[in-house]
Amino acid sequence: MFFTSFKHRNYRIFYVGSTISSVGTWAHRIAQDWLVLELTNSAQALGIVVSAQFLPGFFFSLFGGALADRLDRRKALMGCNAAGGLIALVLGVLVMTHHAHVWNVALSAFLLGTTNAIDGPIRQSYYIILVGEKDLPNATSLNSANINVGRLIGPVLSGVLIEAFGTGPSFIFNALTYVVVFLSVAQIRPSEYMIKAMDRSIEAKAKIRDGFLHVMHKPELLMSIVAVSFLAMWGQDMQITSAMMAKETFARGAASFGALGSIFALGAVLGALSFSRRKSMPTIKLIGFRALLMTGAWFLAGIAPNYSTFAAALFICGWCSMGVNISGNASMRTYADPAFYGRSWGVYIFTWQSLIALGAPILGWVNQQYSPRTAVLFGAVMALTMSLYVLIRFRSEATNKI
Repeated sequence: MFFTSFKHRNYRIFYVGSTISSVGTWAHRIAQDWLVLELTNSAQALGIVVSAQFLPGFFFSLFGGALADRLDRRKALMGCNAAGGLIALVLGVLVMTHHAHVWNVALSAFLLGTTNAIDGPIRQSYYIILVGEKDLPNATSLNSANINVGRLIGPVLSGVLIEAFGTGPSFIFNALTYVVVFLSVAQIRPSEYMIKAMDRSIEAKAKIRDGFLHVMHKPELLMSIVAVSFLAMWGQDMQITSAMMAKETFARGAASFGALGSIFALGAVLGALSFSRRKSMPTIKLIGFRALLMTGAWFLAGIAPNYSTFAAALFICGWCSMGVNISGNASMRTYADPAFYGRSWGVYIFTWQSLIALGAPILGWVNQQYSPRTAVLFGAVMALTMSLYVLIRFRSEATNKI
């Protein structure tokens, strides 16, 4: 069944709120990217702003992982969403009053990235509490579909808003979606949790260092985290590269850029739904196989001769990327011990966001010095290298169906 996790009331409420928030997040991200290009017309500046958004993962995601194993996750999520909504609102007001500059866009991206870095491990470790062990694989896949439903709708909505009113309304809209999530989390009933929280005296002892050591002593867990993060580092979601491909290579506007994001998301949603039927937990070898499929789609995008074929390649990339991300996310439950689940997620998000923060300026530089197409192909080569390494390194491990 595609939607077995929906039998849990708490999960249904959380899912609806998160889906609406995802639409706002992607509308914000498209507007942010386009605003930077309007202010600077520089791929390198865009890479720096994207880096600013993901850099907080280096500083705060480990802290968020420790909080996930210590605090009331429900209240912590409400706090993160209140902060995120305020940041988006301020940026929207700055843009609409003509006070936006690239430095305050970068600052806003950094602050919003900080709330996301803390929110991420708490949110990801919350799913098992809402649905239990048995339905976790389905919930993980549906969560990926949820994110990409946002990416399907958000970019188109943002593109239309930008064409009609400029970038400001997209940021205001995102602020409103944070309010929706806040209210939905407030409706969750702790009495209906499928897994009860650990004793508070145990949770209070949760330390960041112990989470790091736990991951380091589990090779499959460590490699799952590194492999997925490495692909993200080189532009797996095609966000930076598709912005420049749309603007420079194909001479298209904001609406066409938004459409590319939605096409990628459509493939991702269908991919997430196709993977949601899996009941078994994935292995590191499965991640390697799926990463190899993603690499093939990546090369297709790099050699696409026109806008239409590039869009078709992005659809395939979206489908394949879900195979990588879902198997990476679910592998946390395959290899991480329950007592370290939140902190393991902290290490995952720390690695993922840190590598994206490192890779974004490099991709921006390759765009600037060579071409957007070169940047796409460069990312594909990096992904191929990691895929082959994982498959060779863990060739003796059993796998399951792709």
